[in-house]
Amino acid sequence: MEFIKAQIKKYKDDFGGVYKYTTKDGKSCLLRSPDLNILDACRTISGGSSIKFDKALLDNCWLEGDEELRTIDKYQIGLFDWLGGIIQKVDGALEEL
Repeated sequence: MEFIKAQIKKYKDDFGGVYKYTTKDGKSCLLRSPDLNILDACRTISGGSSIKFDKALLDNCWLEGDEELRTIDKYQIGLFDWLGGIIQKVDGALEEL
């Protein structure tokens, strides 16, 4: 799937991080980086199920792409492995004083 550069720029302006995922057979999608509200909602919806969490995260961060990535299990399972990469954070260090 081809994505329009102007639309990607708009997504970046609106959401910050934008990521493209592509399968080996050429299916692709654009995902936005989630904020704390999305992560909290996904945790609530999931009730402790990692699969429900991943599905909720995918649904809430989806911008556009091939629908098979959201509807067919084998594509979802492949995409779930990469969802951690769309979460933006700044790492730090903790030290005991």
